[in-house]
Amino acid sequence: MEPTTGRHAPPAFSPQVLMGLYLQRRHDELSENLLAVLRHFRDATYHTLDRQGQYFVDEFVKHFLTLFTQDDYAPSRAHLTEFVRLNLTVSNLVALSRFGTTDPFLELLRDRPHGLGKILALYSARNRAAFDRATFFDADPALANVWYGAFAEAYRSGLVREGVADNLRQHFTFDDDRFDARDLPLDAYFASTYVDGRCDRVVKPALNRAVRRAAAAGGVRVRNNPRPRKIAVLSGNWSPEHSVYRINYAYLKALALDGYHLTFFQLGRKRADVDLFHEVRPVNFGPDGTLDLAPLRENDFEVAYYPDVGLTHHSIVLANLRIAPVQIASLGHSVSTWGADIDYFFSGADVEPPNAPEQNYSERLVLLPGAGAVHNRPDYTPTGRPKAGAGPLVVNCPWNAQKVNHRFALTLRELVRRSQKAVRLRLFVSASLNRQNDYLPFVRDLEALLGPRNVEVCRGLPYRDYMALMEGGDFTIDSYHFGGCNTVADSLYLRKLTVTYEGDAWYNRIGSQMVRSAGLPELAATSEEEYLDVITRLIHDDAYRASLQERLDRADLDGTVFDTADARYFPRAVAYLVENHERLRADPDRTPIRIPR
Repeated sequence: MEPTTGRHAPPAFSPQVLMGLYLQRRHDELSENLLAVLRHFRDATYHTLDRQGQYFVDEFVKHFLTLFTQDDYAPSRAHLTEFVRLNLTVSNLVALSRFGTTDPFLELLRDRPHGLGKILALYSARNRAAFDRATFFDADPALANVWYGAFAEAYRSGLVREGVADNLRQHFTFDDDRFDARDLPLDAYFASTYVDGRCDRVVKPALNRAVRRAAAAGGVRVRNNPRPRKIAVLSGNWSPEHSVYRINYAYLKALALDGYHLTFFQLGRKRADVDLFHEVRPVNFGPDGTLDLAPLRENDFEVAYYPDVGLTHHSIVLANLRIAPVQIASLGHSVSTWGADIDYFFSGADVEPPNAPEQNYSERLVLLPGAGAVHNRPDYTPTGRPKAGAGPLVVNCPWNAQKVNHRFALTLRELVRRSQKAVRLRLFVSASLNRQNDYLPFVRDLEALLGPRNVEVCRGLPYRDYMALMEGGDFTIDSYHFGGCNTVADSLYLRKLTVTYEGDAWYNRIGSQMVRSAGLPELAATSEEEYLDVITRLIHDDAYRASLQERLDRADLDGTVFDTADARYFPRAVAYLVENHERLRADPDRTPIRIPR
């Protein structure tokens, strides 16, 4: 039993030793023994479990849950906090075991006088058991804050399972004035986006308020003396392979060419491509867990631009501070901040719903001509379309795991049922399942719905390997409710027919806009039934698929999907907002600001 990621096999544990430590009331040692195994499964991801591995998981879970729920086992505060932080690791490990969930053990703890911390360690979005969240905050606000963030992390591996989305929806629509960003991990900010497209409108305002309360309590102050045409760009994902860079690079290049002075604030320690910037300053969290604001505490920026609020904890904190007089967010993470200290959100007139698109944003919406994204051509040279083999028809599904919610998985199951040919759905989940042993619970739940022969999950591939494997697919389908953007661009670049499923937000409309611009409007479905009909026709009607393929092969993608001409409107929009900001801020009108072509 060896992990695919992580260096070591799990630490050995002895049930006799654990029981001995418990009977001798050596609780700190018992906690450390239990935590050693949990830390391993947090840090090392398994992609297979052989019989020996399954036996290990079952035995550990059995003894862990039995000992952990004993009334007279009293972990120290530090240990108990760590158990709560490992809530998702526990949930994933139990999901892999014969137990499935911790429900019976939660019932044992429900009315125990000292059971709160243990409940918080075991209570995850996979449980059918339900508890009143307010009572957690009544009893222990600090520990409840730790739990609230940990519970949210199930969005990666759990949404495919029935009931998890409902549990997360309930979680994210809970608001409490005792949310404290000093204890509360901010994962819910990103996670809430993927549940139903609505509950983030409740949890994000609550988290924004918590961040601002923490900043006020810490005496955080940013002093700004703006100088014309100086712009701060704040991102943790500015590298050529990342979606944020791929749809925003041309915009920032247009700013640089227009004479703006760009300072890049590198949020976190990921490698960044800094060729466009005049200055580069790193921003990181310190050992005490607070964000070091020294690089921007005294600044002279006229504009602060956030390409991807929500993708890093740094961006969430900073978006709730007033760094510059004019603050702008855009589609690197293509959802509103719902109440951060951001003035404007840039999107695209060709993609947003024609009626009242402002309802999807708390910021004043600014509609640029075009898509609101200018796609870089992929850094990949196609090898040529492989000849169809004798195996099943392969459908590319380039979706991170959180895009496969249970409702959409049922749509996929219906697709498999309708297909009269052997079909394999090839999911490209990137690195979305590389934490806390998310991978196997997700795969097992998905295979239980679709059948193991009908699904293939490809993990963590380098970009060129991912693109090469995409080339081997017969065509591509998009996800719903959160659709693709760069993945649709990848697919079209490879000249793969791509079926999209259009909704009422930019993130589930951009793919349809791209396939229409490529001359294939019949591939842009607007309902579940149409989505299924289009895909099943592609599966069964070879002549139809060939005729569409011929049109795609002839399409001028450089003049449509990968056209960069609309980048010039970005500096025009920035200049307009700077010049008119005071008037716009005082204007109660919330209709979108439209930048003319």
